[in-house]
Amino acid sequence: MAGDDEKPSASLPEGVSRRMWLLNFGSAVLLSGFRGFPDGWPQQPTAGAAALPPGLYRPSLDHLDHALSSEGGFFPVPPGSETEYARPRSGPFVPQAFSSEEYRLLRRLVEILLGEDSRAAQVSDEVAEWIDLVVSGAPGSRAAARKLTPELRALAIAYFGDEEPVRQLETFAPEQICKEGFLWLNQEASQRAGKTFLAADQTVQAELVRSIADGQPARARNDPGARLFDFLKAETIRGFYTSRAGLAELGYTRSFYGSSPGCSLDPRSPG
Repeated sequence: MAGDDEKPSASLPEGVSRRMWLLNFGSAVLLSGFRGFPDGWPQQPTAGAAALPPGLYRPSLDHLDHALSSEGGFFPVPPGSETEYARPRSGPFVPQAFSSEEYRLLRRLVEILLGEDSRAAQVSDEVAEWIDLVVSGAPGSRAAARKLTPELRALAIAYFGDEEPVRQLETFAPEQICKEGFLWLNQEASQRAGKTFLAADQTVQAELVRSIADGQPARARNDPGARLFDFLKAETIRGFYTSRAGLAELGYTRSFYGSSPGCSLDPRSPG
């Protein structure tokens, strides 16, 4: 969808050109459902983005195979690269969206959802860190979506083909879902076992999670526990199946093409 050469609207996030907004918006939508940019908007367009004409673009996936093919946990960042690669931490993980106690609760819930086995223990940290990133980025995503001019909002609706995804960007508040859901879990654990969720034994923990799972009576009330389960289930699945363990389970063969490579066979040769 082509754009124009008008100057960026004053209602866009500070320092973000119309073209940069569309590039970021389109890329995030296609890759992760527009979960936001926790470190804030870039103040200056990159050299590559500045050279592109105005418009709505699909993201470049050319670097995906290189990153996933790396034997280590992190792919070396090429000098001058415009791709944002994950970098190893110099210390322990510090959650951005949760307190230490809340993060421990989140990690335990992820472990239960993944299953009580060695695989769950190996990837629970990775998935919990992903959920922390999603939640910490949500306020920025909402603020950016709400600052869209009527013209850009109409463009976003046209991009999706429906207004509902845009309204979801403007209102989705996973931080509130988690806060209310964690409170609900602790209250329920206190009633059943006289303890907080984390202090309760694993049988009580598992029963509580089952009580808010798909098809259970609690879901009919649309209570905080059911909303928490829906959010964590979706993000746990997303986090796991984009982890190395999840890709291995899917049989990922480390072959990726940004575009179809075509067929090398001569079409005139006999089948």
